Amino acid sequence: MNEIILYIMTCFMVLGAIDYLIGNRYGLGQKFKEAFQSMGPLALSMVGMISLSPVLAKWLTPIVSPVYQFLGADPSMFSSTFLALDMGGYSLANEMAQSSDAALFSWVFLGTMMGPTIVFTIPVALSIVHKNDHPFFAKGILIGLMTIPFGCLAGGFVAGFGFIWMLKNLIPSILVSILIGIGMLSAQSVMIRGFKWFGKGIEIVIIIGLVSIIIKTLTGISIIPGLMPLSEGFVTVGKITIILAGAFPFVFVLVKVLQKPFALLGNKLGMNQQALGGFIASFAHHIPMFATMHEMDDRGKVINTAFAVSGAFVFGSHLGFVAGVEKNFVIPLIVGKLTAGFLAAALALLVTKRVAK
Repeated sequence: MNEIILYIMTCFMVLGAIDYLIGNRYGLGQKFKEAFQSMGPLALSMVGMISLSPVLAKWLTPIVSPVYQFLGADPSMFSSTFLALDMGGYSLANEMAQSSDAALFSWVFLGTMMGPTIVFTIPVALSIVHKNDHPFFAKGILIGLMTIPFGCLAGGFVAGFGFIWMLKNLIPSILVSILIGIGMLSAQSVMIRGFKWFGKGIEIVIIIGLVSIIIKTLTGISIIPGLMPLSEGFVTVGKITIILAGAFPFVFVLVKVLQKPFALLGNKLGMNQQALGGFIASFAHHIPMFATMHEMDDRGKVINTAFAVSGAFVFGSHLGFVAGVEKNFVIPLIVGKLTAGFLAAALALLVTKRVAK
């Protein structure tokens, strides 16, 4: 089944390339082009952290390991609880893991749901979402965090991991989710500032790593000893990009196909056109959704945010990363992210039912 997904991506990559050559008649060519244009932003956010990962693991493992072992979890769960797989979660999980299974479970599932929410979604979305919509955003984030364990368990089950083993490894991230929930309910403004500073801090670390490895590559001068070679990061970025060259055209077609069915569904659920458009867009990327949140009805704002916590990027960069690095986990990834995403959307639908009426 994983191979079938990759063949589908390959077919759409070829269609995108053909459309690009004939002048982008059907819109697929533009998406093919956008995949390769994403290499720059991907490299900027990934290469530095990949190079730094052995050094960070050396510093963090002695501190994190005793705590996580006490809770019965692998230390690699720490990295993906706070970092997206493409912002250091993958490389750091591999360095900190005590087993290959733990590393995979960490970056494939937590690294595509929990990590991106903390390091990317919350800090970035808060700079886009209008201040009046922050309460709806916060409610959606809380609902989305609640369903992450179910997504990890569903995806992990498909991948063949044991239930009790997965549950033990999820304990720390569940505790973090509870703490975030308490913070968002009792001190929302403080938490928002904290997430913004955390996101900025991660960005600083990434750029320090990038600059250090570039200096070492060009001059041979080692500012930070023990960095991973520059080539490691660029090979990973390249693998992701070639998957995205098929994934972007695929999502473009998917959106076209789903527009009418989703419009009918939206009328029944009490969501306006902007909310539905944002929901579909999140399959590839959630930034376009957050950019139009002020045009959505209140119910749609909560549902979209809740789904985006886990469901965003499922056919975008997260699919590209996993397919490029560990193709046998493509189906488990999709199952896990969509399980958590749709559960969150359903829960948000129930929570906002009274508001809709």
